[in-house]
Amino acid sequence: MADNCILDIAAIDDIDMMRELWASLPGLGLGPGDDKAAITGFIMRNPHTCLVLRNNGKIIGTVLGGFDGRRGYVYHLAVKQDYQRNGYATLLLENVVQALKNEGAGKIHLLVFRDNSAAQSFYSACGWHLREDINIFSLL
Repeated sequence: MADNCILDIAAIDDIDMMRELWASLPGLGLGPGDDKAAITGFIMRNPHTCLVLRNNGKIIGTVLGGFDGRRGYVYHLAVKQDYQRNGYATLLLENVVQALKNEGAGKIHLLVFRDNSAAQSFYSACGWHLREDINIFSLL
């Protein structure tokens, strides 16, 4: 890891930079629940499980962890393209998993777009398992 990288709890003031990072990455996508108000609420409900990685004060990575009292969920694990393949995503993933376990999550899920093969390969390499027994339905 670069000497100037710091893993930190995400703050409300970070949201604009976080959203810029997400919008810049192929395969991530910003949806209706990714506006500033929704992310503010998410961070306020999950103050210990939303993380950012900073290099020289700029956000180069993010992960949002949510806990509903039963299950943990990982959203928007993202690393700026110039910093990818240096272990930063693994660092973020390991830390959000630990933070969710600290909250009491016994099982943790994450969502990946079907056409994002790079993310699928990454999570598989990290020991995550693709579920074939369930489908996700959404009400928008």
